[in-house]
Amino acid sequence: GAEDALRDVKKQYKRNHSLWQTADDALPVYGTIASQFNDPGVNRLYRAVMETVAARTGADLQPHLAASDEVSEKIYVIPPRRVRYLSEIAEKIRQYNEWTADQAQTANRLYGIRQAIETLRAGDWEDKDRLIKQMEELYQQVSLELDRRNQAILEKWPEKRARYAADEFVYKVRGREIRVPTQTETLSHTRIPKVALPRYEGWGDVLRWTLQENVPGEFPYTAGVFPFKRTAEDPTRMFAGEGGPERTNRRFHYVSLGMPAKRLSTAFDSVTLYGEDPAYRPDIYGKVGNSGVSIASLDDAKKLYSGFNLCHPTTSVSMTINGPAATMLAFFMNTAVDQQCELYIKEHNLEHLVEAKLKETYEERGLPRPQYHGDLPEGNDGLGLLLLGLTGDMVLPRDVYEEIKAKTLTAVRGTVQADILKEDQAQNTCIFSTEFSLRLMGDVRGLSHPLQARGEDRVPRAGGGPPLRGPRVRDPGGVRFPLPVLRSRGHRPRQPA
Repeated sequence: GAEDALRDVKKQYKRNHSLWQTADDALPVYGTIASQFNDPGVNRLYRAVMETVAARTGADLQPHLAASDEVSEKIYVIPPRRVRYLSEIAEKIRQYNEWTADQAQTANRLYGIRQAIETLRAGDWEDKDRLIKQMEELYQQVSLELDRRNQAILEKWPEKRARYAADEFVYKVRGREIRVPTQTETLSHTRIPKVALPRYEGWGDVLRWTLQENVPGEFPYTAGVFPFKRTAEDPTRMFAGEGGPERTNRRFHYVSLGMPAKRLSTAFDSVTLYGEDPAYRPDIYGKVGNSGVSIASLDDAKKLYSGFNLCHPTTSVSMTINGPAATMLAFFMNTAVDQQCELYIKEHNLEHLVEAKLKETYEERGLPRPQYHGDLPEGNDGLGLLLLGLTGDMVLPRDVYEEIKAKTLTAVRGTVQADILKEDQAQNTCIFSTEFSLRLMGDVRGLSHPLQARGEDRVPRAGGGPPLRGPRVRDPGGVRFPLPVLRSRGHRPRQPA
């Protein structure tokens, strides 16, 4: 329809201006989709307007925007055939609930038949053998209506109860055995189970509870995605963000000094939130470092987290950022990678290579070396500052760097806030359109997508969930992230078993 309209407008323009011999491409008529970010048609129209104004007025208004010959096409975040995906989810849930009720009723019938058989066997009834045989035939007939997976659930129910009744619960994560005490003792020496199973005897009740609630760490995960809550990590949140990276770094080291876990929560200033560089422009200068830290480069990020090993198991970083979330995540990841490169360089006594590269990059060009301004705070050992102004791949061989990078991406921990829908509807710290931001978020997921081979699902179904190991981007507005966006990029989020 839009292409037909564009053709008709061009025809009418030819009639109005008697341009019958002019080719359609030479007409000053542009098809645009104004609601779409970085639309090729809007870019061409902008360039044409600027060139026309410059030609007629002599003003120096030559546009620097490169316009392409692409035809404007509507870009869908969610394919049109999947726009009802939330309705499909709701429909599937209703179907699942109906199936659960039907299976629970079948299980109840089987339980009743089994109880009747046991009663007949225990009693002295006339014609007992014939009755038992008929009941067993009925049992076999009804059992065909019960799903095999549900039969396995009922068969393993006594084993599950025994596992949670034991003193320790044992399970494996990526081949590593984890043991967790199943009970906690109060001050009055009362032992309370961490996970209490229902005392159901009827098979229908057991099956309904398992399919609708179940224990933590098992489908449908209504009690949580992990078998037990983590107790070994200090949950203290260490919040900081004011001034430049050095000032906030000192604050981080002050609030985390002597703490076993480093849980750094970073607030950024509004200049960073809007993706601007610090500048003397009046509307920017007064906001630099105000109510948050100013981070405009990779070196700023290195200074901000210097002295913290971002790959340490007890270190995690939370970044409150929205519009430039992908950029801040890139700063963070490269900071972590360069930290590990620095450790490798020091371990193999390669500092002379760094010095030579710094001289080549800065001193020979007459440029000042980047540096950490001020004294290092207590607790800061300088980790992350050796490669200020450089990156690890500028010093180390490519194969060594790639190996360090791969290991780092499997060890680094933290969250990046990207509540794009909330920004679009309320707070308004948006840089890109909602559609482009969602597609960008899908691209960012590709950073950790290969790591799913290790059993890590880094695509949380909804925002506000428990923190996962590795990089995580919160879903827009805390709503379900459109999975078609992820699947179109080759992601395969784990499906409930």
